[in-house]
Amino acid sequence: MVPALAQSTPDPRRWIGLFAALTAPFLGVVDFFVLNLALPELQKDLHATYAQLELAIALYGLGNAVFVVTGGRLGDAYGRRRVFLTGMIAFVAASVLVALSPTAWFLLGARLLQGIAAAVLFPQVLALVTVLFPDHERPRAFAYFGLTVASASITGQLLGGFLLQLDAFGLGWRALFLINVPIGAIGWFIAQRTLREVRAEDPPGLDVGGVLVATAVLALVLVPLTLGHEEGWPAWAIWMLVAAAPALFLFVKLERRTALAGRDPLVDLALFRLMGYRRGLFIVGTYFLGAGSLFLVLSLFEQSGLGREPVRAALSFLPSGVATFAASWLATRHASAKPNLFLFGGLACVLAGLATLVGSLAWLVGVERDVGMGVGLALYGFGNGAISPVLYSTILRGVPARSAGSASGVLATVQQVAAALGVALIGLLFATVLAGRSGPEAYARAAAWALGINVASMIAATLFALRLPARGAPVEPGAPAEAA
Repeated sequence: MVPALAQSTPDPRRWIGLFAALTAPFLGVVDFFVLNLALPELQKDLHATYAQLELAIALYGLGNAVFVVTGGRLGDAYGRRRVFLTGMIAFVAASVLVALSPTAWFLLGARLLQGIAAAVLFPQVLALVTVLFPDHERPRAFAYFGLTVASASITGQLLGGFLLQLDAFGLGWRALFLINVPIGAIGWFIAQRTLREVRAEDPPGLDVGGVLVATAVLALVLVPLTLGHEEGWPAWAIWMLVAAAPALFLFVKLERRTALAGRDPLVDLALFRLMGYRRGLFIVGTYFLGAGSLFLVLSLFEQSGLGREPVRAALSFLPSGVATFAASWLATRHASAKPNLFLFGGLACVLAGLATLVGSLAWLVGVERDVGMGVGLALYGFGNGAISPVLYSTILRGVPARSAGSASGVLATVQQVAAALGVALIGLLFATVLAGRSGPEAYARAAAWALGINVASMIAATLFALRLPARGAPVEPGAPAEAA
């Protein structure tokens, strides 16, 4: 069925609406990274334990990953504009709760709520791009989305360092979250006036059973991955991971039964018959397996290993930020004409940058190591900036508009689960190699070994990318028809 939003004349306000909507993924990604540099101050202010500091980061990602598919389906069912505006209000309110936290436990609850609100927001933006922009403009719109996501991780590091150094009004780490209020308010105000509602003539219903089972499956995977290492991998963590497999089987069976009964499943399993979408999920999974923990490892090396102040550590990531902006700027203008050049050229740059980082950490010292890491981060940032704008458009190409929210939610879930798995694996290897030792060389050695997982995951992402179908390839028989 052709969705109601498909019109011969695109909305003239769509670009303004897009830039307003992009405040959501920007804030969502920034708030994942911004806490890294503030952990020592937060520990002192709230008397938080090391486990609570890890949870402050982990619970945000957990809430985001568990509810992002549900958030995508809410947009499909009730309208992407309505869900976006509601989610932005919830995210800003949760940010205020984080900033006002009187205790560490209050902070953890607020961070979980903030992650859930981010999960509602993120897929709406991908879905809006999919359904608001005509085919010839969609790659450029996705390029701006990719620019936002790629640059937000660097911005989170830099913003955290400078706000802590500024210490405006004596707010300390709390300013990192109060700044979400004016940014979110401006984004909401403009989006409310420029985004039109977009949903199909026959919007899908909300699969409550699917929501509950999907939440259980993701919790069974992410809770032990997030908390298991800190607790020494107790029996409950192992049993949760084991239970995830039958829970996933139950979810797939339930979704199939729901579809056969003529109702709308939470996840349209027919999407997985789209070759580009299916293989694209493998690319996202392997790409973000290492990307989610890169700056966490380097932050630990900079602050704990070298003893540098937060603002000095933040400045170390500047080469990556500048290169990311440069590559993303080029991508917004040329990626639609040469998507493979940006995808595979970006992957090559990322691999070269990671190899340079590992080599610098393993074999260089002092100023030479700083220079080598700067070169490695610049290569990594340029590659990341080139890849991100074309990655999402490549994966979501051919997805029907009626299932855009569901498809975006699954994509975001794979990204979050991969990042959580990467943090667990890379954090375990980092701690094992460090083995309680201190000093710059011990941390450099541990970081070099840990980033080896990043190299392996990027090689896997490149191999999966080589298997993507060519543009214009026919849709597989039985796959959902592309929206008009």
